[in-house]
Amino acid sequence: MLPSSRRQFLKTGTAATAVGLTGLAGCVGSDEGALQFNFVVPIENLGSLLDIPELQDELEHVGEDYEFEIHQDASTPDTVNALASGEADLGLLTMESFPNAVAADAVPGGISTIAIDMWDAHPDYFAVNVCSLPDSDITEPEDLEGGTVAVNAVGTGVHAVYVKMFDQLGIDHEEDVEFIEQGFPTFIPGLEDGIFDAAIFPGLYSVDARSEGLTEVFTTRDAFQEELRPYPYTFTTATNDAIDEKEDELQAWMDDFRDVIDYIENNRDEVVSLAADHFEIPEETVDQFFLTENDYYRDFEIDFDALQGIVDEMYDLGLTEEEVNMEEHATNEFVS
Repeated sequence: MLPSSRRQFLKTGTAATAVGLTGLAGCVGSDEGALQFNFVVPIENLGSLLDIPELQDELEHVGEDYEFEIHQDASTPDTVNALASGEADLGLLTMESFPNAVAADAVPGGISTIAIDMWDAHPDYFAVNVCSLPDSDITEPEDLEGGTVAVNAVGTGVHAVYVKMFDQLGIDHEEDVEFIEQGFPTFIPGLEDGIFDAAIFPGLYSVDARSEGLTEVFTTRDAFQEELRPYPYTFTTATNDAIDEKEDELQAWMDDFRDVIDYIENNRDEVVSLAADHFEIPEETVDQFFLTENDYYRDFEIDFDALQGIVDEMYDLGLTEEEVNMEEHATNEFVS
């Protein structure tokens, strides 16, 4: 079942950030001509970069063809809640939260993937990793049996990573491991305070894990079999109501999104500084992650076979209650 309770995002640590609203600041919900986009990890979720005023100045459509609001959630299940309540038109969901939302009919009118935000476990790019303290006895995934592990929330992509590895090892993730929910920025202090034995670090947060010399227990290249790698990890998702009622605005947003990616690739150093300042993250952290080998593989067009494969894997792991046909819940019309 999808978690239904809202969570307080503990904003302490390197990547803590409070994201403001652009365009229609202070409004509740998304009005006609406006789009609200919800994300979890700044910069890593590339759509968050459209909130930077200096980058908006380089774009053709924002402020003209649509207004834009943005909001940071603690987890993708919280983004499902925002899509379901009508607060958001667009959001970043993962291979676990998306099919669960579909199977539960959580969003009135339904949702569709309109682009892949990032792919995990590519051989030449970043793979999500699980780490313990440098002097920990936990050095292999088998050592986590009977232990405690950190997630931002159960029902998320990072939760699925653990479950996939535990399934491979024959560890019962419901009986033999305790999941502790906290915000990503608190994971290293939580390890140091003994709150949990291991924590999972997506790309942006893995910079601090490396700088602190944490022990890599396993990565998603270890957890997922070769035929699934790389796999779509985070999906740009729109409500079907937004697709029906705000098609022109969504297309304008997607055109701006693609333009901002082109601008980033040609002006990386400038964007690193802008993003670090806007999201209140140390510039060195952004520089070590953004558009480096420590970043994710990016291909926004939907590969339906790959998308179906990872969603089927979630069902096989028992993380979704129903099989979901992704061809009925995804479209390339906005990116092609």
